[in-house]
Amino acid sequence: MTSGLKTPSNYYIKLLTTFTPRPITNEQELIATQNKINSILDKGNITQDDVDYLKVLGTHVYDYEQQHEKMPTLKGVALL
Repeated sequence: MTSGLKTPSNYYIKLLTTFTPRPITNEQELIATQNKINSILDKGNITQDDVDYLKVLGTHVYDYEQQHEKMPTLKGVALL
């Protein structure tokens, strides 16, 4: 038996079913995920369920960007 896990609210289940978090595999999925994040942030009155869901989506965005978006190497004046 697993203890410590709380039962998800109906709202959280709705979040999960209307935009199911999955690993991001392409630019279109990245944009869709970023748009979903923005729509939650724009609504205001962020609930704990929103925060939890945003963490999941944010992790997928971070993972995708770490794998696919290279940081430029800056030297000299460009570094400043």
